[in-house]
Amino acid sequence: MDDDTTARAGHRLEPADITDTRTKVSMEDAHAPAVAPGWKAPGEKSDQTTVQAVDRAITLIETLAESRQELRLQDIARMTGLKVSTCHHLLNTLLRRGYVAKHDKPRAYFLGPRLAEIASMRGARFDIVREARPFLDRLAEDTGSTVRLAAFEGTELNILYETDASGIRSLGEAAHATALGKAILAWLPEPEIARVVADHGLSPLTRNTIVSLGELVESLRQVRRHGFAIEDREFRDDEVAIGCVIREKAGAVVGAVGASLQAGSADTARLQDLQLAVSTCAREISARSRT
Repeated sequence: MDDDTTARAGHRLEPADITDTRTKVSMEDAHAPAVAPGWKAPGEKSDQTTVQAVDRAITLIETLAESRQELRLQDIARMTGLKVSTCHHLLNTLLRRGYVAKHDKPRAYFLGPRLAEIASMRGARFDIVREARPFLDRLAEDTGSTVRLAAFEGTELNILYETDASGIRSLGEAAHATALGKAILAWLPEPEIARVVADHGLSPLTRNTIVSLGELVESLRQVRRHGFAIEDREFRDDEVAIGCVIREKAGAVVGAVGASLQAGSADTARLQDLQLAVSTCAREISARSRT
């Protein structure tokens, strides 16, 4: 075990601990355009055949979909060029219909589950395992890590593919203790997070496992801020991992990619390299869903 790994004994790593300035800019700023693409500034002539309220609502949805973090009301107004009051009214409507969800602390918005529900109704459904497998195998080869693909079925977190094994395994009571689970939980509405916790609890799998709802909420806030989840000896004593979500065409989260290493070999520099590799892999798989 090297000095860097020893130094963190007794401290559970969070995304901020391995995020340098360059990574933070890449994860946050590069995916938050100042103005949503295609948006007409106030006063600019619009197509007479469009309905303004619908056009604006779609713009809000696209803005949230293109952001890798939850957005405050003021951020949405700035990025779309709309008045704060207009955004507020539209967001309330989208909230009621399930297209947008909101966290109260901090008060910020992100895509709701309705888009994923509609996407799942399509006949030609995005086959996440088939599309992801080549990218997952390459990630495992490039990083020397064990790579997994996971998704929720109801409140159950299932592994859909693993480079070192085969078949589907349930992580059941471990969503709160894995990078895969935390990556997805971070983008779920609070009632759905509460349902997962109610069904499976917050079991202490290791000394580092999160066992309180307050700790979990704070950890998920860091995931949303930095764009990835980190698992630091929370599921297994000898394992660390990085997880990033996969988004389908409409922008809804449909799963997560995770890569794990032996804790003794995972110093800060290697974790940073792994985070960049996992993030790239997740983006590539997400891009496949949009073709």
